[in-house]
Amino acid sequence: MVMSEINKGGRPREEPTNVRSVRVPDRVWKLVQKASKGSRSINEYLLSLIEDDLIKRKMLKKSDRKRLSSKTSKGRSQ
Repeated sequence: MVMSEINKGGRPREEPTNVRSVRVPDRVWKLVQKASKGSRSINEYLLSLIEDDLIKRKMLKKSDRKRLSSKTSKGRSQ
């Protein structure tokens, strides 16, 4: 991997992102944590929910969907 492909945090660059904060009631957050246990991070789980909704609303093409990282998609059929 070329050094220019790594940002200061040491993670490979995928696409520009923004840091956002969302306030969620504890009871809902606990359910989200439980639902995301399928070896996905909570962020990837939430991103998949958002992308699913945007595809359903025809605001995002399936081909533009963010690909899951290879770490989380191993052994999964897509």
